[in-house]
Amino acid sequence: MTVRLLIITSILLIAGYLAPLSAQDTHTISGYVKEQHSGELLVGVNIYLPGTTTGTTTNKYGFYSISLPADSIELVYSFVGYQPAQRRIFLHADTTLDVDISSKAELETVEISGQRYDKPTRKLQMSSVKLPVEDVKKVPALLGERDVMKILQLMPGVQSSSESNNGFYVRGGGPDQNLIILDGATVYNANHLFGFFSIFNGDALKSIELIKGGFPARYGGRLSSVLDITMKDGNKRKITGEAGIGLIASRLVLEGPIKKDTTSFLISGRRTYFDILSRPFLPDDERAEYFFYDLNGRISHSFNRNNKLYISGYMGKDRFSTVYQSTEAKMNWGNQTATLRWNHLFNNRLFSNTSLVYTRYNLNIREFGSYGPGDYELAYSSGIKDYTLKYDMQYHSSKQHIFRAGISTTYHLFKPSALVLENTYLEPYVKDTKEVPTLESALYVEDEFRLWEHLRINAGIRLSHFKHETKSYFN
Repeated sequence: MTVRLLIITSILLIAGYLAPLSAQDTHTISGYVKEQHSGELLVGVNIYLPGTTTGTTTNKYGFYSISLPADSIELVYSFVGYQPAQRRIFLHADTTLDVDISSKAELETVEISGQRYDKPTRKLQMSSVKLPVEDVKKVPALLGERDVMKILQLMPGVQSSSESNNGFYVRGGGPDQNLIILDGATVYNANHLFGFFSIFNGDALKSIELIKGGFPARYGGRLSSVLDITMKDGNKRKITGEAGIGLIASRLVLEGPIKKDTTSFLISGRRTYFDILSRPFLPDDERAEYFFYDLNGRISHSFNRNNKLYISGYMGKDRFSTVYQSTEAKMNWGNQTATLRWNHLFNNRLFSNTSLVYTRYNLNIREFGSYGPGDYELAYSSGIKDYTLKYDMQYHSSKQHIFRAGISTTYHLFKPSALVLENTYLEPYVKDTKEVPTLESALYVEDEFRLWEHLRINAGIRLSHFKHETKSYFN
């Protein structure tokens, strides 16, 4: 089966490159698309020639590149929630064109018509859902919290595990078979309050994409779906803020320039206050407390047009504890991520991204107390640490081809532990937990090409490697 797949992939790649190309000279237009007022780089903006099927979209970092015949042309830049922008140029050489687009003004009336709208650029990626962040903020909120996961559960092919739980099942797979990525970092548990809310604060997000099937070769490690979430860069032109008070939590977002149009920051925080409000009304020997918090941060710096640096991180935790007479129980879990990314533009066709990523997830459960003449303790903990280095390239070789390739390696540290002790005062016990190291690596090559005018193909291959101690697994 693997040999057949390799043969088919090779044939498609060769056929794509041998497909007849236009004899007319072509030149490349490339640049970045930004939001006019904040300078935020926009993801997924459509760039196309009106009246044709020729077009492209900006990548996760707001960059686009398109090769067109030498001529006087008009390009349209279109994005949901923003005014379309038009640029007319005479294309006689490779051209750099950065574009700012502005959000639409509020309308007093809204007209809904049934006329079909033909998209100027047909998306090759199937089973993909992109959620505009502005639309997420408009949905009804549960207890004052607008949740990304709740909206995803309304999508075709996605089911929730229960009425109130945030775990989602895609086409029959389990919640642990979904790859959840925040700024390039894997998130192992995306839930707060035992699944009622997710860890993602919508005020700090820029793009949300769910791929439910037919994953491109650049993704791997899970079976059901890919949820790729990107945080905002931060306003590069003025300091702005937003705050909200809900029934169970309050949130605050602050963003602005450190150096105008060069360096920006974003910081977002959220915390519940049920534990603080209830503490004065509960006795010391019989009480229950719970809280969770989130903290997102990001710094974006542009050295020049060809080099951009991003530092982002997330830290969140849930803590639940109970005290009943001589027995105390505690449970806490949380994620921490940190991402350092360097975007480099070699030329108007070749874009690269280098990432250094740290991810950590911990779950701890502990109960201790006394019964009769003795004491006891139960403890369970589970932890995962990831150190990841990856390099990705995107090359717009021609109007027919977008070539991608990359390599990544992840050093995992698993730390399982379980402990049950009785009469702890008789024999002191030193807890010795052994970490289990593993290495996971991947190499992929991918080509998205137009074979004919009405036929597009995404062909790729991914080599995965997993190593534990001296044994290796390849797929």
